Amino acid sequence: MMRMSWSVAPIAVLLVTMTPVLRNTTAAAQAGRTLDIGGPPGDSTARACLPDSIVTAALAAFNSPTAVRVFGGGQIPAGATISGSYSVFQGQLKLDGTVQGNVVVLNGDARVTHTGVVTGTITVLGGRLVLDPGATVAGRYECEAQPALTKLPNGTVARRPPSRSIGNIASGVAWTVGDYRITPHVGIGQYNRVEALPIQGGANVSRRLSGSDNVRAEVFAIARTGRDPSGSRSALGWHVSGLYAHQGSLPFTLSVEGGSTIDATSDRPFSAIESGVSAVLLRRDYNDWYLRHGASVMASVRAMREVTLIGAFDISHQTTVLAIDALSLFRNTEAWRPNPLIDDGTYQTVTGRVVWDARDPLAHPVLSWFVRAEISRVSSNDLTPVSVPATIRDALPASGYRETDGELDVRASLRIDPEQRLNFRVVGGGYLAGDPLTIQRRRAVGGADPLLGYPFRGINCDRQRKPYPSTPALCDRSAAIQAEYRRTLPIDLSTRINGYTIGIRKPDLVLFADAGSAWLAGDSAGRVPANRIQSLREWRSDVGVGVTSGPFGLFLAKSLADAIPVRLTLLLTQRF
Repeated sequence: MMRMSWSVAPIAVLLVTMTPVLRNTTAAAQAGRTLDIGGPPGDSTARACLPDSIVTAALAAFNSPTAVRVFGGGQIPAGATISGSYSVFQGQLKLDGTVQGNVVVLNGDARVTHTGVVTGTITVLGGRLVLDPGATVAGRYECEAQPALTKLPNGTVARRPPSRSIGNIASGVAWTVGDYRITPHVGIGQYNRVEALPIQGGANVSRRLSGSDNVRAEVFAIARTGRDPSGSRSALGWHVSGLYAHQGSLPFTLSVEGGSTIDATSDRPFSAIESGVSAVLLRRDYNDWYLRHGASVMASVRAMREVTLIGAFDISHQTTVLAIDALSLFRNTEAWRPNPLIDDGTYQTVTGRVVWDARDPLAHPVLSWFVRAEISRVSSNDLTPVSVPATIRDALPASGYRETDGELDVRASLRIDPEQRLNFRVVGGGYLAGDPLTIQRRRAVGGADPLLGYPFRGINCDRQRKPYPSTPALCDRSAAIQAEYRRTLPIDLSTRINGYTIGIRKPDLVLFADAGSAWLAGDSAGRVPANRIQSLREWRSDVGVGVTSGPFGLFLAKSLADAIPVRLTLLLTQRF
């Protein structure tokens, strides 16, 4: 029997085979929850592997009077020799012969066979570079992100002016008041079973103070489109924030924000876009929610090129909200999963975070790393806790509440060759010291992250019954180890329209294995002492296979420790 995390057989096929793989907007598809049409136009050259200097150098090489320029693809047969540079725009290059110079391929692919020789550097932007065993190249640079380029009447290639997108139109109707620029802010939040579709409307204000300093502020109201007859939250919310950014020799930012918003609890096994799409289509909301009234201040500094230090203080009043009868396109006669109660109260949270991001392919072309370590101190003198069985949690004090929790996320990616790579991840977090965690900061395991072979919150520390979708995450701690092998497949079921790739283009085959668990910490029976992790013998594990194209992936996973049927899951973002 095959089980789906969502019942999405037709939708899975539709999204994986027909959805546009918009390579110029992949990052946006994986970004946050808000679509802001009042911000500055996006620039695809801002990608990590596609800095402005690389595009400028590639265009200069392509347009060099001494270079051989080819539009639409080309082939250099074995035995043939090109004296000088060779350039291709929007096409595929097969190189069996010799190029005595540099090779530049823009928005296309290149393959150098075993007889191919490039005495200079081969640069491929907006495509894939394949080097067969025996191929000879002096240097190489590859970035799959496509720069926005166009062919000019004189036979050269230049950057394409930005199209009139919604963001461009909004920026075009901005007002200037003195040194300040005011643009409209229109956005949407994540669809959910508590407020339906939150619609945002307001304004952004920005000012450049100098070449390296600027300020930005935004204020908007939130209209919650779903009616709440229970009165657990108002029909309107609001948000206001301000940011000061310095881009000098020691870049740093200072920001403040406040508002009345619906926020998700800490346990989020699916990404925001996956949970939102599942909710609006299939009546499956994979987040739990609470109402937050509060304010926060945050400071971040990039201490080194790859290291960022972040500190934050938040004070907020957090209260329970109830699920409403929000609409969905399918299964609209079913009841929504109840939104669990949280521990209502006013909380002060101090957070420190260190991020080491060494995933720049220029600096680390073979082995790259990402590390994020975070620790938070939560306190409250105004707490109304939920009644939870003593087997799960000791009683919380109404005042004098103090707890410390943390999280560690370590990722490594080893590139074997242009077509193959290995990815590894170790992640864990939860309770460290003090009073027990509140409901909104507790954890579970199961779903897209980290165990695809287990159902949503399959491990949630509720020993009284089998896992049930309405049960909140109840564990103190969680940890997981993940590994995957990716290989790019020579499959192209796509076509190009106005610079976009439609369909499947060179998907990745993914083989993966995961192991992880979640547990209760403490000295009572059935808990793991606070100074230890759960025995690895009690961890769950799974193995599986998947196919990904851009941000989309379809995965089959089978649990190894439990008699759970094979699960089919569609993801709209990469796993890690």
